[in-house]
Amino acid sequence: MDILGNLKNDKYDLEITYEEPGIWRVFLCLISALLIVAVCSRSSFIYAFNIWDDVNSYFTVGKCIFRGFVPYRDLFDQKGIMLYFIYGLASLISPTTFIGVYIFEVIAAFFTLLAIFRIYQQFLKTMMMPYIITPITGAVIYSSYDFWWGGSAEEFLFPFVMWGLYLTVYHFRNRYPEPMDYKTVLLGGLLSGCVLNIKFSSLGFFFGWMAFVFFADLLGAKAVKKAFVSCIVFLGGMGIATIPWIIYFWANGAIYDWIHVYIYKNVFEYSKKLPFPERVAVFYDIVKNHILNNELVFILIFLGVVYFIASAVVTRLGRDELKRFMPKIRLSELWCLGMELFFLIFVLFVGGVSLPYYTFPVNGFVLFGFIPFCYIIEGLIKEKTGNFLVILSLVATFLITWFTSVNVRFYGVKAQDLYVYKFRDYIRSTGIEDPGIIVQFTFDVGLYTVLDEEPICYYFQTQTLNMDEVLEYQKQYLHSGEADFIVTCDYLAEGAGDRYDLVMADECHLYNFEHTYYLYQRNGNPVSE
Repeated sequence: MDILGNLKNDKYDLEITYEEPGIWRVFLCLISALLIVAVCSRSSFIYAFNIWDDVNSYFTVGKCIFRGFVPYRDLFDQKGIMLYFIYGLASLISPTTFIGVYIFEVIAAFFTLLAIFRIYQQFLKTMMMPYIITPITGAVIYSSYDFWWGGSAEEFLFPFVMWGLYLTVYHFRNRYPEPMDYKTVLLGGLLSGCVLNIKFSSLGFFFGWMAFVFFADLLGAKAVKKAFVSCIVFLGGMGIATIPWIIYFWANGAIYDWIHVYIYKNVFEYSKKLPFPERVAVFYDIVKNHILNNELVFILIFLGVVYFIASAVVTRLGRDELKRFMPKIRLSELWCLGMELFFLIFVLFVGGVSLPYYTFPVNGFVLFGFIPFCYIIEGLIKEKTGNFLVILSLVATFLITWFTSVNVRFYGVKAQDLYVYKFRDYIRSTGIEDPGIIVQFTFDVGLYTVLDEEPICYYFQTQTLNMDEVLEYQKQYLHSGEADFIVTCDYLAEGAGDRYDLVMADECHLYNFEHTYYLYQRNGNPVSE
Protein backbone atom coordinates (compact mmCIF):
# COMPACT_ATOMS: atom_id res chain seq x y z
CA MET A 1 0.00 0.00 0.00
CA ASP A 2 1.28 3.47 -0.90
CA ILE A 3 2.20 5.18 2.37
CA LEU A 4 1.32 8.54 0.84
CA GLY A 5 -2.24 7.52 0.17
CA ASN A 6 -1.90 7.42 -3.59
CA LEU A 7 -5.38 7.05 -5.01
CA LYS A 8 -4.02 6.59 -8.52
CA ASN A 9 -5.98 8.60 -11.03
CA ASP A 10 -9.14 9.23 -9.02
CA LYS A 11 -10.38 12.78 -9.40
CA TYR A 12 -12.62 14.80 -7.19
CA ASP A 13 -16.22 14.93 -8.30
CA LEU A 14 -16.83 18.55 -7.47
CA GLU A 15 -20.26 19.71 -8.46
CA ILE A 16 -19.18 22.79 -10.33
CA THR A 17 -16.27 24.06 -12.38
CA TYR A 18 -15.03 27.55 -11.64
CA GLU A 19 -15.41 29.62 -14.74
CA GLU A 20 -16.65 32.87 -13.21
CA PRO A 21 -15.03 36.08 -14.48
CA GLY A 22 -11.80 36.63 -12.56
CA ILE A 23 -12.54 40.35 -12.23
CA TRP A 24 -15.15 39.66 -9.55
CA ARG A 25 -12.83 37.80 -7.20
CA VAL A 26 -10.18 40.48 -7.77
CA PHE A 27 -12.70 43.17 -6.89
CA LEU A 28 -13.87 41.29 -3.79
CA CYS A 29 -10.35 40.69 -2.51
CA LEU A 30 -9.34 44.30 -3.12
CA ILE A 31 -12.38 45.73 -1.31
CA SER A 32 -11.87 43.29 1.55
CA ALA A 33 -8.16 44.17 1.83
CA LEU A 34 -8.87 47.91 1.86
CA LEU A 35 -11.46 47.44 4.60
CA ILE A 36 -9.54 44.96 6.75
CA VAL A 37 -6.22 46.81 6.74
CA ALA A 38 -7.92 50.17 7.31
CA VAL A 39 -9.32 48.88 10.59
CA CYS A 40 -6.61 46.48 11.72
CA SER A 41 -3.39 48.38 10.96
CA ARG A 42 -2.28 51.51 12.77
CA SER A 43 -0.59 52.54 9.54
CA SER A 44 -3.98 53.30 8.03
CA PHE A 45 -5.51 56.72 7.55
CA ILE A 46 -8.00 56.28 10.42
CA TYR A 47 -5.19 56.32 13.02
CA ALA A 48 -2.99 59.23 14.03
CA PHE A 49 0.35 57.44 13.73
CA ASN A 50 1.85 53.97 13.99
CA ILE A 51 4.02 54.35 17.11
CA TRP A 52 5.38 50.80 16.91
CA ASP A 53 9.15 51.24 17.16
CA ASP A 54 9.89 48.28 14.87
CA VAL A 55 8.01 49.66 11.86
CA ASN A 56 9.51 53.11 12.40
CA SER A 57 12.91 51.45 12.28
CA TYR A 58 12.02 49.70 9.02
CA PHE A 59 10.72 52.99 7.65
CA THR A 60 13.92 54.84 8.53
CA VAL A 61 16.20 52.21 7.01
CA GLY A 62 14.00 51.85 3.94
CA LYS A 63 13.79 55.58 3.37
CA CYS A 64 17.55 55.89 3.64
CA ILE A 65 18.06 53.30 0.88
CA PHE A 66 16.80 55.92 -1.56
CA ARG A 67 19.05 58.56 0.01
CA GLY A 68 22.37 56.81 -0.47
CA PHE A 69 22.58 54.64 2.63
CA VAL A 70 23.24 50.89 2.46
CA PRO A 71 21.53 48.75 5.10
CA TYR A 72 23.83 46.66 7.34
CA ARG A 73 26.84 48.70 6.18
CA ASP A 74 25.69 52.23 7.07
CA LEU A 75 22.73 51.49 9.36
CA PHE A 76 22.29 48.55 11.70
CA ASP A 77 19.03 46.62 11.73
CA GLN A 78 18.28 42.92 11.49
CA LYS A 79 15.42 42.33 9.04
CA GLY A 80 15.67 41.42 5.37
CA ILE A 81 16.57 43.77 2.56
CA MET A 82 13.31 43.14 0.69
CA LEU A 83 11.34 44.43 3.69
CA TYR A 84 13.43 47.62 3.78
CA PHE A 85 12.95 48.08 0.05
CA ILE A 86 9.16 47.86 0.48
CA TYR A 87 9.32 50.49 3.21
CA GLY A 88 11.61 52.60 1.04
CA LEU A 89 9.06 52.58 -1.77
CA ALA A 90 6.37 53.48 0.79
CA SER A 91 8.45 56.47 1.91
CA LEU A 92 8.48 57.77 -1.66
CA ILE A 93 4.69 58.02 -1.43
CA SER A 94 4.77 59.80 1.93
CA PRO A 95 8.07 60.35 3.80
CA THR A 96 6.51 61.55 7.08
CA THR A 97 3.43 59.33 7.44
CA PHE A 98 2.56 55.67 7.07
CA ILE A 99 0.07 56.14 4.24
CA GLY A 100 2.53 54.56 1.81
CA VAL A 101 2.98 51.63 4.18
CA TYR A 102 -0.80 51.26 4.37
CA ILE A 103 -0.96 51.04 0.58
CA PHE A 104 1.64 48.25 0.53
CA GLU A 105 -0.14 46.48 3.40
CA VAL A 106 -3.31 46.54 1.29
CA ILE A 107 -1.40 45.09 -1.66
CA ALA A 108 -0.03 42.31 0.56
CA ALA A 109 -3.48 41.60 2.02
CA PHE A 110 -5.03 41.60 -1.47
CA PHE A 111 -2.69 38.88 -2.73
CA THR A 112 -3.16 36.96 0.51
CA LEU A 113 -6.95 37.01 0.18
CA LEU A 114 -6.69 36.05 -3.48
CA ALA A 115 -4.65 32.99 -2.50
CA ILE A 116 -7.20 32.13 0.21
CA PHE A 117 -10.00 32.46 -2.35
CA ARG A 118 -8.25 30.11 -4.77
CA ILE A 119 -7.60 27.56 -2.01
CA TYR A 120 -11.27 27.61 -1.05
CA GLN A 121 -12.14 26.91 -4.68
CA GLN A 122 -10.22 23.65 -4.42
CA PHE A 123 -12.47 22.37 -1.63
CA LEU A 124 -15.89 24.00 -1.85
CA LYS A 125 -18.65 22.79 -4.14
CA THR A 126 -20.43 25.98 -5.14
CA MET A 127 -19.13 28.98 -7.00
CA MET A 128 -20.58 31.44 -4.51
CA MET A 129 -19.16 30.11 -1.25
CA PRO A 130 -15.55 31.37 -1.69
CA TYR A 131 -16.99 34.87 -2.21
CA ILE A 132 -18.86 34.63 1.06
CA ILE A 133 -16.18 33.09 3.27
CA THR A 134 -12.95 34.73 2.01
CA PRO A 135 -13.57 38.22 3.51
CA ILE A 136 -14.60 36.70 6.85
CA THR A 137 -11.49 34.51 6.89
CA GLY A 138 -9.36 37.58 6.26
CA ALA A 139 -11.11 39.45 9.07
CA VAL A 140 -10.33 36.68 11.57
CA ILE A 141 -6.72 36.44 10.42
CA TYR A 142 -5.93 40.17 10.48
CA SER A 143 -7.88 41.09 13.61
CA SER A 144 -6.03 38.47 15.67
CA TYR A 145 -3.72 39.55 18.46
CA ASP A 146 -0.61 38.35 16.62
CA PHE A 147 -1.25 40.76 13.77
CA TRP A 148 -0.01 43.29 16.33
CA TRP A 149 0.08 46.95 15.24
CA GLY A 150 0.46 46.57 11.51
CA GLY A 151 3.46 46.62 9.21
CA SER A 152 5.39 43.63 10.56
CA ALA A 153 7.77 41.59 8.44
CA GLU A 154 5.42 38.65 8.95
CA GLU A 155 2.59 40.60 7.33
CA PHE A 156 4.61 41.27 4.18
CA LEU A 157 5.87 37.71 3.79
CA PHE A 158 2.38 36.30 4.43
CA PRO A 159 1.17 36.40 0.78
CA PHE A 160 4.23 34.42 -0.33
CA VAL A 161 3.44 31.73 2.25
CA MET A 162 -0.22 31.62 1.21
CA TRP A 163 0.55 31.27 -2.49
CA GLY A 164 3.03 28.55 -1.59
CA LEU A 165 0.21 26.84 0.27
CA TYR A 166 -2.04 27.16 -2.79
CA LEU A 167 0.57 25.54 -5.04
CA THR A 168 0.75 22.40 -2.93
CA VAL A 169 -3.02 22.25 -2.34
CA TYR A 170 -3.67 22.51 -6.06
CA HIS A 171 -1.04 19.96 -6.99
CA PHE A 172 -2.01 17.27 -4.51
CA ARG A 173 -5.73 17.68 -5.19
CA ASN A 174 -5.59 17.78 -8.95
CA ARG A 175 -2.35 16.31 -10.32
CA TYR A 176 -0.89 13.84 -7.85
CA PRO A 177 0.40 11.10 -8.34
CA GLU A 178 2.06 12.93 -11.22
CA PRO A 179 5.32 14.54 -10.06
CA MET A 180 5.12 18.27 -9.44
CA ASP A 181 6.30 19.98 -12.64
CA TYR A 182 9.51 21.98 -12.54
CA LYS A 183 7.70 25.23 -13.27
CA THR A 184 5.68 24.88 -10.05
CA VAL A 185 8.77 23.84 -8.08
CA LEU A 186 10.65 26.86 -9.41
CA LEU A 187 7.76 29.15 -8.46
CA GLY A 188 7.78 27.66 -4.98
CA GLY A 189 11.48 28.44 -4.76
CA LEU A 190 10.87 32.03 -5.88
CA LEU A 191 8.23 32.46 -3.16
CA SER A 192 10.61 30.94 -0.63
CA GLY A 193 13.38 33.30 -1.74
CA CYS A 194 11.15 36.28 -1.10
CA VAL A 195 10.47 35.02 2.42
CA LEU A 196 14.21 34.54 2.87
CA ASN A 197 14.85 38.17 2.02
CA ILE A 198 12.09 39.52 4.26
CA LYS A 199 12.52 37.42 7.43
CA PHE A 200 13.97 33.95 7.14
CA SER A 201 12.52 32.59 10.40
CA SER A 202 9.32 31.74 8.48
CA LEU A 203 11.21 29.54 6.03
CA GLY A 204 10.12 26.48 8.00
CA PHE A 205 6.94 26.45 5.93
CA PHE A 206 8.89 26.06 2.69
CA PHE A 207 11.20 23.49 4.26
CA GLY A 208 8.11 21.36 4.87
CA TRP A 209 6.82 22.32 1.40
CA MET A 210 9.89 21.09 -0.47
CA ALA A 211 10.51 18.13 1.81
CA PHE A 212 7.10 16.71 1.03
CA VAL A 213 7.37 17.43 -2.69
CA PHE A 214 10.64 15.50 -2.60
CA PHE A 215 9.18 12.49 -0.79
CA ALA A 216 6.02 12.56 -2.93
CA ASP A 217 8.17 12.33 -6.07
CA LEU A 218 10.44 9.72 -4.52
CA LEU A 219 7.90 7.43 -2.86
CA GLY A 220 4.60 8.30 -4.52
CA ALA A 221 5.48 8.84 -8.16
CA LYS A 222 8.63 6.68 -7.97
CA ALA A 223 10.49 9.45 -9.82
CA VAL A 224 13.86 9.26 -8.05
CA LYS A 225 15.86 11.46 -10.41
CA LYS A 226 13.02 13.98 -10.59
CA ALA A 227 12.93 14.23 -6.76
CA PHE A 228 16.58 15.27 -6.53
CA VAL A 229 16.46 17.57 -9.56
CA SER A 230 13.41 19.29 -8.03
CA CYS A 231 15.48 20.18 -4.96
CA ILE A 232 18.02 21.88 -7.20
CA VAL A 233 15.28 23.69 -9.13
CA PHE A 234 13.73 24.86 -5.86
CA LEU A 235 17.05 26.23 -4.63
CA GLY A 236 17.48 27.84 -8.04
CA GLY A 237 14.19 29.67 -7.53
CA MET A 238 15.42 30.93 -4.16
CA GLY A 239 18.61 32.05 -5.86
CA ILE A 240 16.76 33.92 -8.60
CA ALA A 241 14.77 35.81 -5.94
CA THR A 242 18.03 36.71 -4.20
CA ILE A 243 20.08 37.76 -7.26
CA PRO A 244 18.84 41.40 -7.29
CA TRP A 245 19.99 41.84 -3.69
CA ILE A 246 23.35 40.16 -4.36
CA ILE A 247 23.90 42.63 -7.20
CA TYR A 248 22.84 45.53 -4.97
CA PHE A 249 25.20 44.67 -2.13
CA TRP A 250 28.03 43.71 -4.48
CA ALA A 251 27.75 47.06 -6.27
CA ASN A 252 27.94 48.82 -2.89
CA GLY A 253 30.75 46.69 -1.50
CA ALA A 254 28.53 45.39 1.30
CA ILE A 255 28.21 41.64 0.72
CA TYR A 256 30.07 40.89 3.95
CA ASP A 257 27.97 43.35 5.98
CA TRP A 258 24.76 41.83 4.61
CA ILE A 259 25.73 38.25 5.46
CA HIS A 260 27.31 39.13 8.81
CA VAL A 261 24.37 41.14 10.14
CA TYR A 262 21.36 39.46 8.56
CA ILE A 263 22.51 35.84 8.66
CA TYR A 264 25.28 35.44 11.23
CA LYS A 265 23.95 37.72 13.96
CA ASN A 266 20.36 36.52 13.64
CA VAL A 267 21.33 32.85 13.68
CA PHE A 268 24.16 32.82 16.20
CA GLU A 269 23.50 35.81 18.44
CA TYR A 270 19.73 36.29 18.50
CA SER A 271 18.69 32.74 19.36
CA LYS A 272 19.02 31.59 22.95
CA LYS A 273 21.67 29.01 23.85
CA LEU A 274 19.74 26.42 25.86
CA PRO A 275 20.24 22.77 26.78
CA PHE A 276 17.86 20.43 24.98
CA PRO A 277 15.40 19.78 27.87
CA GLU A 278 15.13 23.47 28.61
CA ARG A 279 14.71 24.27 24.92
CA VAL A 280 11.79 21.83 24.71
CA ALA A 281 10.19 23.43 27.79
CA VAL A 282 10.65 26.93 26.39
CA PHE A 283 9.23 25.82 23.03
CA TYR A 284 6.16 24.42 24.79
CA ASP A 285 5.63 27.61 26.81
CA ILE A 286 5.97 29.80 23.73
CA VAL A 287 3.42 27.81 21.72
CA LYS A 288 1.02 27.67 24.68
CA ASN A 289 1.20 31.44 25.17
CA HIS A 290 0.52 32.10 21.50
CA ILE A 291 -2.47 29.78 21.59
CA LEU A 292 -3.89 31.53 24.66
CA ASN A 293 -3.39 34.96 23.07
CA ASN A 294 -4.99 33.93 19.77
CA GLU A 295 -7.70 31.55 20.92
CA LEU A 296 -10.10 31.88 17.98
CA VAL A 297 -7.31 31.40 15.45
CA PHE A 298 -6.00 28.24 17.07
CA ILE A 299 -9.47 26.83 17.74
CA LEU A 300 -10.17 27.11 14.02
CA ILE A 301 -6.79 25.60 13.15
CA PHE A 302 -7.43 22.70 15.55
CA LEU A 303 -10.91 22.22 14.10
CA GLY A 304 -9.43 22.15 10.61
CA VAL A 305 -6.85 19.54 11.66
CA VAL A 306 -9.52 17.26 13.16
CA TYR A 307 -11.90 17.74 10.22
CA PHE A 308 -9.25 17.00 7.61
CA ILE A 309 -8.06 13.90 9.45
CA ALA A 310 -11.66 12.69 9.60
CA SER A 311 -12.15 13.51 5.91
CA ALA A 312 -9.00 11.57 4.98
CA VAL A 313 -10.19 8.55 6.96
CA VAL A 314 -13.64 8.69 5.36
CA THR A 315 -12.03 9.01 1.93
CA ARG A 316 -9.85 5.94 2.50
CA LEU A 317 -12.86 3.96 3.68
CA GLY A 318 -14.78 4.96 0.54
CA ARG A 319 -17.78 6.32 2.39
CA ASP A 320 -19.24 8.29 -0.51
CA GLU A 321 -22.48 8.93 1.37
CA LEU A 322 -20.56 11.37 3.59
CA LYS A 323 -19.20 13.49 0.74
CA ARG A 324 -21.95 16.09 1.23
CA PHE A 325 -20.45 16.80 4.67
CA MET A 326 -16.75 16.81 3.87
CA PRO A 327 -14.36 16.95 0.92
CA LYS A 328 -12.41 13.98 -0.34
CA ILE A 329 -8.92 14.25 1.15
CA ARG A 330 -5.99 12.11 0.09
CA LEU A 331 -3.48 11.13 2.74
CA SER A 332 -0.87 12.85 0.59
CA GLU A 333 -2.71 16.15 1.04
CA LEU A 334 -3.00 15.59 4.78
CA TRP A 335 0.69 14.79 5.19
CA CYS A 336 1.71 17.79 3.08
CA LEU A 337 -0.37 20.28 5.08
CA GLY A 338 0.80 18.70 8.32
CA MET A 339 4.48 19.03 7.40
CA GLU A 340 4.06 22.64 6.30
CA LEU A 341 2.30 23.60 9.53
CA PHE A 342 4.66 21.65 11.79
CA PHE A 343 7.89 22.98 10.32
CA LEU A 344 6.55 26.53 10.18
CA ILE A 345 5.87 26.49 13.93
CA PHE A 346 9.01 24.50 14.76
CA VAL A 347 11.46 26.79 12.98
CA LEU A 348 9.71 29.91 14.32
CA PHE A 349 10.24 28.98 17.94
CA VAL A 350 13.05 26.44 18.16
CA GLY A 351 15.43 29.34 18.85
CA GLY A 352 13.67 30.03 22.14
CA VAL A 353 12.81 33.64 21.25
CA SER A 354 9.27 34.87 20.73
CA LEU A 355 7.32 38.08 20.27
CA PRO A 356 3.52 38.41 19.87
CA TYR A 357 3.57 38.81 16.08
CA TYR A 358 5.82 35.83 15.28
CA THR A 359 2.90 33.42 14.74
CA PHE A 360 1.06 35.57 12.20
CA PRO A 361 2.06 33.38 9.19
CA VAL A 362 0.49 30.40 11.02
CA ASN A 363 -2.89 32.16 10.77
CA GLY A 364 -3.20 31.11 7.15
CA PHE A 365 -4.21 27.62 8.29
CA VAL A 366 -7.37 29.16 9.78
CA LEU A 367 -9.09 28.72 6.43
CA PHE A 368 -9.21 24.95 6.86
CA GLY A 369 -11.24 25.41 10.04
CA PHE A 370 -13.88 27.34 8.10
CA ILE A 371 -14.41 24.58 5.52
CA PRO A 372 -16.74 22.38 7.64
CA PHE A 373 -19.02 25.39 8.22
CA CYS A 374 -18.96 26.10 4.50
CA TYR A 375 -20.20 22.59 3.74
CA ILE A 376 -23.12 23.15 6.09
CA ILE A 377 -23.94 26.58 4.66
CA GLU A 378 -23.67 25.35 1.06
CA GLY A 379 -26.55 22.98 1.71
CA LEU A 380 -28.74 25.78 3.02
CA ILE A 381 -28.20 28.74 0.70
CA LYS A 382 -29.78 29.28 -2.67
CA GLU A 383 -27.78 30.63 -5.59
CA LYS A 384 -30.11 33.61 -6.06
CA THR A 385 -29.32 34.84 -2.55
CA GLY A 386 -25.60 34.83 -3.27
CA ASN A 387 -25.12 38.55 -3.94
CA PHE A 388 -26.94 39.46 -0.75
CA LEU A 389 -24.79 37.03 1.24
CA VAL A 390 -21.58 38.51 -0.18
CA ILE A 391 -22.68 41.97 0.94
CA LEU A 392 -23.60 40.53 4.31
CA SER A 393 -20.14 38.93 4.45
CA LEU A 394 -18.46 42.31 3.93
CA VAL A 395 -20.58 43.79 6.71
CA ALA A 396 -19.58 40.89 8.96
CA THR A 397 -15.95 41.47 7.98
CA PHE A 398 -16.13 45.05 9.20
CA LEU A 399 -17.86 44.07 12.44
CA ILE A 400 -15.34 41.31 13.18
CA THR A 401 -12.37 43.60 12.65
CA TRP A 402 -13.90 46.53 14.50
CA PHE A 403 -14.87 44.58 17.59
CA THR A 404 -11.92 42.20 17.83
CA SER A 405 -8.81 44.05 16.59
CA VAL A 406 -6.82 45.46 19.50
CA ASN A 407 -5.79 48.41 17.37
CA VAL A 408 -9.29 49.86 17.32
CA ARG A 409 -8.58 50.99 20.89
CA PHE A 410 -6.10 53.40 19.35
CA TYR A 411 -8.87 54.98 17.29
CA GLY A 412 -9.58 58.52 18.42
CA VAL A 413 -6.07 59.26 19.73
CA LYS A 414 -4.99 62.61 18.27
CA ALA A 415 -1.59 63.32 16.78
CA GLN A 416 -1.08 66.28 19.13
CA ASP A 417 -1.48 63.93 22.10
CA LEU A 418 1.42 61.68 21.09
CA TYR A 419 4.95 62.19 22.38
CA VAL A 420 6.42 61.85 18.89
CA TYR A 421 4.57 64.93 17.61
CA LYS A 422 5.22 66.92 20.80
CA PHE A 423 8.93 66.23 20.45
CA ARG A 424 8.79 67.03 16.74
CA ASP A 425 7.20 70.41 17.37
CA TYR A 426 9.78 71.28 20.02
CA ILE A 427 12.71 70.34 17.78
CA ARG A 428 11.28 72.39 14.95
CA SER A 429 10.85 75.35 17.30
CA THR A 430 14.59 75.38 18.05
CA GLY A 431 15.37 76.29 14.45
CA ILE A 432 18.12 73.65 14.22
CA GLU A 433 18.43 72.49 10.64
CA ASP A 434 18.95 68.80 9.96
CA PRO A 435 19.03 67.92 13.66
CA GLY A 436 21.17 64.95 14.62
CA ILE A 437 19.20 62.50 16.77
CA ILE A 438 20.23 59.42 18.72
CA VAL A 439 17.68 57.02 20.23
CA GLN A 440 18.64 55.21 23.43
CA PHE A 441 17.10 52.26 25.28
CA THR A 442 14.55 51.60 22.56
CA PHE A 443 14.14 51.18 18.85
CA ASP A 444 13.17 54.06 16.57
CA VAL A 445 10.47 56.11 18.35
CA GLY A 446 9.27 57.76 15.13
CA LEU A 447 11.14 61.09 15.22
CA TYR A 448 13.14 60.24 12.10
CA THR A 449 9.81 59.63 10.39
CA VAL A 450 7.82 62.70 11.43
CA LEU A 451 10.82 65.03 11.00
CA ASP A 452 11.88 63.36 7.72
CA GLU A 453 15.44 63.18 9.03
CA GLU A 454 18.22 60.65 8.51
CA PRO A 455 20.30 58.99 11.23
CA ILE A 456 23.76 60.35 11.96
CA CYS A 457 25.39 57.07 12.95
CA TYR A 458 25.40 53.30 12.46
CA TYR A 459 23.66 52.48 15.74
CA PHE A 460 20.97 55.11 15.41
CA GLN A 461 18.81 53.20 17.90
CA THR A 462 19.59 50.86 20.77
CA GLN A 463 19.56 47.26 19.61
CA THR A 464 18.78 44.21 21.71
CA LEU A 465 22.01 42.57 20.56
CA ASN A 466 25.27 43.69 22.16
CA MET A 467 23.58 46.53 24.04
CA ASP A 468 26.79 47.51 25.85
CA GLU A 469 28.58 47.79 22.51
CA VAL A 470 25.75 49.92 21.10
CA LEU A 471 25.68 52.27 24.10
CA GLU A 472 29.45 52.74 24.02
CA TYR A 473 29.25 53.52 20.31
CA GLN A 474 26.49 56.09 20.85
CA LYS A 475 28.43 57.77 23.69
CA GLN A 476 31.11 58.78 21.19
CA TYR A 477 28.55 60.88 19.31
CA LEU A 478 27.22 62.38 22.52
CA HIS A 479 30.68 63.18 23.84
CA SER A 480 31.66 64.91 20.60
CA GLY A 481 28.38 66.80 20.43
CA GLU A 482 27.46 65.47 16.98
CA ALA A 483 24.01 64.60 18.29
CA ASP A 484 21.76 67.60 18.75
CA PHE A 485 19.10 65.59 20.55
CA ILE A 486 18.80 62.36 22.52
CA VAL A 487 15.54 60.46 22.91
CA THR A 488 15.22 57.76 25.56
CA CYS A 489 12.44 55.46 26.71
CA ASP A 490 11.89 54.78 30.43
CA TYR A 491 15.56 55.40 31.26
CA LEU A 492 17.58 58.57 31.57
CA ALA A 493 20.17 59.16 28.88
CA GLU A 494 23.50 57.43 29.37
CA GLY A 495 26.78 59.05 28.45
CA ALA A 496 25.30 62.53 28.06
CA GLY A 497 27.44 64.05 30.84
CA ASP A 498 26.69 67.74 31.33
CA ARG A 499 26.46 68.44 27.59
CA TYR A 500 22.72 67.74 27.31
CA ASP A 501 19.71 69.16 29.14
CA LEU A 502 16.43 67.35 29.67
CA VAL A 503 13.92 69.57 27.87
CA MET A 504 10.80 67.43 27.63
CA ALA A 505 9.25 64.30 29.12
CA ASP A 506 5.98 62.71 28.10
CA GLU A 507 4.08 59.63 29.21
CA CYS A 508 2.20 57.38 26.83
CA HIS A 509 -0.63 55.31 28.31
CA LEU A 510 -2.43 53.08 25.84
CA TYR A 511 -3.70 49.54 26.34
CA ASN A 512 -0.81 47.32 27.47
CA PHE A 513 1.54 50.14 26.56
CA GLU A 514 2.87 52.43 29.26
CA HIS A 515 6.16 54.19 28.68
CA THR A 516 7.80 57.49 29.50
CA TYR A 517 9.85 59.24 26.84
CA TYR A 518 12.57 61.82 27.46
CA LEU A 519 13.98 64.41 25.07
CA TYR A 520 17.42 65.91 25.67
CA GLN A 521 18.97 68.85 23.82
CA ARG A 522 22.66 69.64 23.52
CA ASN A 523 23.69 72.75 25.44
CA GLY A 524 26.66 75.08 25.02
CA ASN A 525 28.94 73.41 27.55
CA PRO A 526 32.36 72.48 26.12
CA VAL A 527 33.44 68.91 25.65
CA SER A 528 34.92 67.53 28.86
CA GLU A 529 38.31 65.90 28.58
